[in-house]
Amino acid sequence: MKPRKSDSRGFCNDLSFSDKLRNQGKSNEAFEIMLSALTLEEIIGLKLECASRLTRGKMYGFNLWSNIVDITKEALYNAVISVAKTNKEATRILGINEQTFKALKRKYKIREEYDIDLE
Repeated sequence: MKPRKSDSRGFCNDLSFSDKLRNQGKSNEAFEIMLSALTLEEIIGLKLECASRLTRGKMYGFNLWSNIVDITKEALYNAVISVAKTNKEATRILGINEQTFKALKRKYKIREEYDIDLE
């Protein structure tokens, strides 16, 4: 059995969503501190309002209502793999079984997005 990592990162340091966004210049510590003070509902509402403003009300060009569940699940999955120490912990946090978790990894193409190989 491998010893647990002592830091707060997930089972693969390359999966830190925060680090990824910071490296892309889309986030920084000050932004993340302000963001952490908002509820999920406030964050989603603000993001949608800003997107609507920028696109003159056209939003994202797809049926948002029909796609919100998938959008939310993908966001949740990305967050969990950033903090879980193992695949088993990720499945526990998500409340799913290992087979479903493997299917999610394929669906959301985590290997390609992060250019790594997850077991």
